[in-house]
Amino acid sequence: MTAAVVGAGPGGRAQAPLPGGRQESAVVLKSVSIQLMWAGLPFPERVARAAAAGFDLVDLWDQRNSDIHAVHDACQVHGIGINGFFATRDTSLCDPGSRTAVLDEIKANLDVAVAVGARQMHCFSNAIRPGGIVAVAPPLAPEALMESCAEALSAAADLVAGTGVQLVLEHLNTVFLPGYLWDDVNMTAGLARLINRPEIGVVFDTYHQQLTYGRLTDSLVACLPQLARVDLAEVPGRFEPGQGEIDMAYLLRILAEHGWDKTVTFETTPSDGNPETALAAINTLMPLR
Repeated sequence: MTAAVVGAGPGGRAQAPLPGGRQESAVVLKSVSIQLMWAGLPFPERVARAAAAGFDLVDLWDQRNSDIHAVHDACQVHGIGINGFFATRDTSLCDPGSRTAVLDEIKANLDVAVAVGARQMHCFSNAIRPGGIVAVAPPLAPEALMESCAEALSAAADLVAGTGVQLVLEHLNTVFLPGYLWDDVNMTAGLARLINRPEIGVVFDTYHQQLTYGRLTDSLVACLPQLARVDLAEVPGRFEPGQGEIDMAYLLRILAEHGWDKTVTFETTPSDGNPETALAAINTLMPLR
């Protein structure tokens, strides 16, 4: 497996710089969500498929439902790593009355992350129930809800400090997840700026951002200082590159212009149900080898 050069076109060839900018090569790690790819296989077999395809890392959702220790063992066998999984799901950072429960949930998942060598854990503003049902936020002003998030995350940063695990803040769309507080990456980036701790970063998810606010380029550039990872999926459908309205090659060139060098995760569902279709599109956009 080889890391990719952001901004490279098919075959790894560097593209011309964007107007007014300079072209830089930035090496990034490539990850794939094995929650969505190879979904019919046991998780350890999904790891094997990801490694064979050329990915550096795999991503999960709720580690409690992912056979996490078997995933770790498979990663050791196949020379691939675990990028991340959920830090919170059952508790709401935006609820000041849930502070102790939030930190307990983060600590429990942190213990697992350290044990399996995961790099990141994902934090959500609201609890997310089975079936993707967003827990209703308490009846507080938006400013108070965000203050609760900031206070909880500051305490959580103390928990993860020195472990090598980073907490990443997840913005989600409210088209399919109504009631979710962090519906814009500019909101999570602002929160990370306010907390100003290296233990806190943000996710830029093309699927969620396009569904809610669009203006992907402006938002991507604005959140670059806080950006820990980019998750790629098309709109509509959450499919592989080229099956929707998002110009992912352009976004990768923006990252290259700024020398960004973190992790790109393909959190995509194969448009025709065949993972090989998705892999072919991913390789065209960002060669895996």
